[in-house]
This record gives sequence, C-alpha cells and structure tokens, in this order.
Amino acid sequence: MLRDGTAENSEDKICKGKEQNHKRIIEVKKMERYMILIRTDGTGRLIRCDDGDTCKLETLQQLVGGLIETADSCLEPGWAREPVDSIKLIVNEEGLLQELPINWKAMELYQYGYMSGIVGTAVLAAARGGELIGFAKPVCETICEEFGIDMEDGIWND
Repeated sequence: MLRDGTAENSEDKICKGKEQNHKRIIEVKKMERYMILIRTDGTGRLIRCDDGDTCKLETLQQLVGGLIETADSCLEPGWAREPVDSIKLIVNEEGLLQELPINWKAMELYQYGYMSGIVGTAVLAAARGGELIGFAKPVCETICEEFGIDMEDGIWND
C-alpha cells in the first residue's frame, strides 16, 4: 500500500529498486578514491585521484618518474570490494634500464615477482574497462595492513 491508499504493483517495486540502485551507483561514483604509492623503502602514501575516479596520466608519470606501464598484481579483483577487472601496479617503463632500486614491497604484490623485479616507485590501482581507478580508503587500509606497507602517521584518521 502506498501513502495515498492505492496498491503498489510489481512494476512500481521494480522501478523503486532501480532508482535505489542508481542512487547507490551515483554514491560510489562520488566517493573519494585513492591509489597507493609504494616507495622503494617500503613506505607508502595515499594519492587522491585528481581526475574523478582516476589520476591524470601526467600525475602518474610524475609519481613513477617517467613513462608508465602496468604490471599485473597478485591481488584478485575482489580486494577492491567493487566490480573491477583486475588490480595493477603502475611502474616506470624504463626503470630497469635506468637501474632504479628494487621495490621489495611492490615485488610482493607483483604477479610474476618470481621471474623479474619491480624497480622504482610503484602505484597500486584497480583496472576497470581499460581505465585505472582508485580504491575507497578502507580498501587501501586493508591492503596496506595486509602487505605491511608503512603509511604516513594519521592517514587512516577521518
């Protein structure tokens, strides 16, 4: 029954359900997203996405110190706690040629760490539909705690 005394049919219920789902999707879109920067000394920092759900190419290039490439992480998409295709490490494309220092924390997260290394600063992000997106802050906290990435003091305080 609706407030005006009329009966609610199944179409009305479906429409309301779709509206609620649409509102939830909009709320997810509006949430602040972060990528996790992993330095070669094992410390990390949250990088707030500067282009909606993602970071600008220039920002990512500045963070890793050059042209970027993505590498598969060992994390399953479920770590993101939302629908994503995969979770990627963003690294300096020429890091090996430049003889950048090994990034042991990033190597722990690298899918093929047993075959080759990750060097230089790395950034961890989710991939969805060909786009690199950030995580919700609680997801970042879980990943950092699980993999022992030491973050700046007070980062998890809201």
